[in-house]
Amino acid sequence: MDSNEMVRAGDEFISLAGSIPEAQLLDGLGCGFTRPEHAGSKPALALALFRSAIPTDDIYRLAKARVDEISASKETFVPIFLTNHCEADCAMCGMRTSNGELHRKFSGRSVVDEQLRILRDAEHVRGVGFLTGEYADKFTRYVNAFYVGWAINRALSYGFEKVFFNIGSMAPDEIAVLADWLEPGDERITMCVFQETYDLEKYDSVIGRRGRHTPKADFDKRLRSFENWLDAGFKAVNPGFLVGLHDLDQELVRILHHIDGLKARDAKIYVSLPRLRPALGVSNKTKIGDDAYIRLISVIALLYPEAGIVITTREDVEFQDRALPLIRTLSPGSPDVSPYRWEGNAANDVESSQFVIPDHRRPRDILSRLKGNGYDVRYFEHAPRPHPSGELRTAS
Repeated sequence: MDSNEMVRAGDEFISLAGSIPEAQLLDGLGCGFTRPEHAGSKPALALALFRSAIPTDDIYRLAKARVDEISASKETFVPIFLTNHCEADCAMCGMRTSNGELHRKFSGRSVVDEQLRILRDAEHVRGVGFLTGEYADKFTRYVNAFYVGWAINRALSYGFEKVFFNIGSMAPDEIAVLADWLEPGDERITMCVFQETYDLEKYDSVIGRRGRHTPKADFDKRLRSFENWLDAGFKAVNPGFLVGLHDLDQELVRILHHIDGLKARDAKIYVSLPRLRPALGVSNKTKIGDDAYIRLISVIALLYPEAGIVITTREDVEFQDRALPLIRTLSPGSPDVSPYRWEGNAANDVESSQFVIPDHRRPRDILSRLKGNGYDVRYFEHAPRPHPSGELRTAS
């Protein structure tokens, strides 16, 4: 799949959505859009349903039932930003290379080890995600792939059972460097590459910055990353777009078309729909309110229940509670660099974080509350473990 095919298919689905009568949508709701005739037109059906007058509560109720059919349990992972150094220049991101006010940090071996011990022994989680910036120079990209591959291997050696990584687009040779640290085809490892927006013009204006040479400027290179990952024998992928950055109609049909292509290759799919959050130097006020956001999540969960939705502590506790029945994964944690502490909440300093979040509770407190509300949460153990004393190692 490339950008031309993405645009062509998206335009066709948008056109088709405009011709779907509400009676057909109501009929589809009755069966969860599972009939063979629904298979090839789900992006259009999703858009027609999103635009329709059918109450959100009705879609929500049916989506919850469909998600429960796939799995009633939830999953979790906690992110560790290994560094906030980045050579991309995305207009909405606190880590953008032109942000001279950001305090840049990097996590060495002892810091990464301690972060993993804190998550394992104090937060009781067995799912982790590693994030870095993206880099232009080929040698630096190789080094970053090596570094993140080492971190993934380290997490697995500490007993973590699920690992996500989000380090930007990856070519086959870069994947090969990272994969040298892993077992071939390890299904515990999930590649995350968020397209941010599936609209080429918007992408160029806020990601590519109108032709400037940045490592994220190539839309198609980013789009191909999952194909490269699957070609290398891996299975789990996590696409996403930034909700509020562009028109939801286009984003909805294009990400669902992307998901259909990944499903055709038998990928295990997670989908992220993060809303814009404030960051150093940018207000990033979201244009998508809670009602439209929960409707978007409900529509995707209903038509694509196997593509588990991920939400994070970008959202406050009230919205987390509202969305929880529709999602697969709740990811608590901070977008600051190596922010976790043996005692107290994680750091989320605006001067070093990618963005600021509204929910600063400890991951164990968030996940224990889910357990207390009757949810089974994979990759979280609710049994306290002792932790070593001593001075905390922090990123430099």
